[in-house]
Amino acid sequence: MLTNQKQFLYRLYFVAIILVVLGLGIGYRIFDIQFIQGDKYRKIAKEKTIKNFIITPKRGNIYSDDGSLLATSTTNYDVYFDAVTVSNQNFNKHINSLSKALSIKFEKSLSFYKQSLISAKKLNKRYHPIVKNISINTLNDIKRMPLFKMGGIRGGLIIEKKNYREYPLDKIAERTVGYERINEKNVYVGVGLEHAYGELLRGKNGSRLMQKISNGKWKPLAKPNQIEPKPGLDVMTTINVGLQDIVHHSLLAQLEKFEADHGSVVVMETKTGAIKAISNLGRTSQGKYYEKLNYAIGESHEPGSTFKLMSMIAALEDNIIDSSTIIDTKDGILSFYGSKVRDSKEGGYGKITAKEVFKFSSNTGIVDIITRGYSKNPQKFSDRLYNMGLNNTLNLSIKGEGIPIIPHPKDKNWNGLSLPWMAYGYGVSLTPLQTLSFYNAIANDGELLKPVFLNKKSNKNNFVNKIVLNPSICSKETLSEIKLMMESVVNEKGGTAYNIKSDEFKIAGKTGTSQVDYNTDNVQYISTFVGYFPADKPKYSCIVVIHKPIKSKGYYGNIVAAPVFKKIAEKLFSITPQLKSGILKKDLINKKIDKIQLKITNKKNEIENLKGKNFYDVLPILENLGFNVEHKGKGLIIKNFKIVNNSNIKKLIIELS
Repeated sequence: MLTNQKQFLYRLYFVAIILVVLGLGIGYRIFDIQFIQGDKYRKIAKEKTIKNFIITPKRGNIYSDDGSLLATSTTNYDVYFDAVTVSNQNFNKHINSLSKALSIKFEKSLSFYKQSLISAKKLNKRYHPIVKNISINTLNDIKRMPLFKMGGIRGGLIIEKKNYREYPLDKIAERTVGYERINEKNVYVGVGLEHAYGELLRGKNGSRLMQKISNGKWKPLAKPNQIEPKPGLDVMTTINVGLQDIVHHSLLAQLEKFEADHGSVVVMETKTGAIKAISNLGRTSQGKYYEKLNYAIGESHEPGSTFKLMSMIAALEDNIIDSSTIIDTKDGILSFYGSKVRDSKEGGYGKITAKEVFKFSSNTGIVDIITRGYSKNPQKFSDRLYNMGLNNTLNLSIKGEGIPIIPHPKDKNWNGLSLPWMAYGYGVSLTPLQTLSFYNAIANDGELLKPVFLNKKSNKNNFVNKIVLNPSICSKETLSEIKLMMESVVNEKGGTAYNIKSDEFKIAGKTGTSQVDYNTDNVQYISTFVGYFPADKPKYSCIVVIHKPIKSKGYYGNIVAAPVFKKIAEKLFSITPQLKSGILKKDLINKKIDKIQLKITNKKNEIENLKGKNFYDVLPILENLGFNVEHKGKGLIIKNFKIVNNSNIKKLIIELS
């Protein structure tokens, strides 16, 4: 009996000792947390409930050369009610007047808002939605409403700002305008103008101190804790909206007609290198076309006969021929190590001049010129092409430029076929824009320019000047001869592009019909025309490239690509005076008004037919007529409008949907 009592006491003492030790441990831990590491844990607690959030700035706008919007940021706001921070006294005092104000503003019943707010108060909701996607004007009205005008703490007003990117041209030039995003590594990625000029457009982030409340929501604290974001700069590009529309639809119609795989068109201003229009359309599996990839900048391919220009310049520069040198086209067939070069005309062209070799686009003629002139020293030919700058990229601001390939005898894969194949555009590789830039140099008296997309930073007064890549690609003598050759292609009978001769002005250029997949049983074609106009006083150069048209419908460059060039050139020639850079002039404004059927009477400040119009179509017109325009709502289409008569300012408030 005594032994059992001792055992019980030992167990009791053991449990008591354990409890004392645990108590001491807990006490020490509390002391450690409270006094020794207190600051550390208080900091952790604060970081979990209060922290700085980044406020993204409004991104700068992208404009065309006449001030039309290509990309713009729209700021909208969401409004919430924090029922916890509002005292019962203030809530009961203002609930009726607040509900009435909301009812009038948003066209819902007073009882709807009153019951909604009372329910939020009873349930202590901290993020009760009031309204979403509103404009700054509507937000300012809400800030003046009873209770809400008392602010974020006493009035329970929570405001969330959201920036949206909108593209008024929609799918036209979509790939050129592009986009920019931040990836999972916090690095900016994107394409087109948005990414090329991202550093200018982004602005600088701000910050706001936020407090975590219920349901994982974060509420902004007092405004003094906020660092305002700095908006991005606007940029004015060289793109002309009117010409872009012409280029887009001209290319689209031809792609659909020939059921081609994809194509691109670029129009460049001769004297400046400014890109006035660029369109890239690819075919979907459903047979529709959209801006799939920027083929003009990124797709490097064998140019075929358009490279004969480069070969001819080399031969003229090295005094191998002149334009009147007689060339034997050898019955239209030349053989090299078992491989044949053939002319498109069966039997060839007989003996013709070098100028006619270019005019007829004789493969055997140009190959004969180059092989006879450089076979003993092929490096001289490649070096001449290098000297012109053909092996260099254009170092474009838009990312993704294809790398040019100009073979050289020092290359490991150089062989006996390299020289003859290069002569008429095989084995070499250039992008459409690289080819166009070289042809533009011919129009620009030998000066090779970098293609530019940026006209100016519109927040600054610094216009972008032309950038010279090569001051002279060849001698003046060669230039004179080659210009006449290019003119003969279009303006003389027998020229490969005689079918696009214009009665209004001269076109100079070169056709190209290059084979792809030529090592298979299903040979496809790339149809090209590149040149400039007017030939006697060049203002614009242009390239049209169409890949893999349906062969049964046509595939030669003069049939598929050249008509697109002519259509663009004739339309552009007819409206050239209206395409000058700068803000819209009166005559252009009037034409735009006619186009959108907008009636404006200045004397009475009356506007008719404004509803249903695209806001960004009419905005420049309204501003040029002296209206101070404000807009509210999300969207691009005008739902309603109101004129506010003032002795000093003609104010117009537009509601969008």
